Amino acid sequence: MKRFDMFRALKWISAIVILCGIVCCVWNMREFNDRNLGLMIGIGFLVGGVQILMFGMIAPLMQKNSENVPESAEEGT
Repeated sequence: MKRFDMFRALKWISAIVILCGIVCCVWNMREFNDRNLGLMIGIGFLVGGVQILMFGMIAPLMQKNSENVPESAEEGT
């Protein structure tokens, strides 16, 4: 999979997860405390969506660095 395709896929996945988190938080906003399971799940979706988005930005950069390693360095290990 190309780097751009991976970033695009992870961007859409994170957008869906964040949207689910927003809906879940708004739906369960009436009781704003730590015993409200729906609200806590919504906050978890929001945090998870941001982490998926960050991974989608960082992974292509890491892949680019591994492609630039010269072949002689790979043979020495």
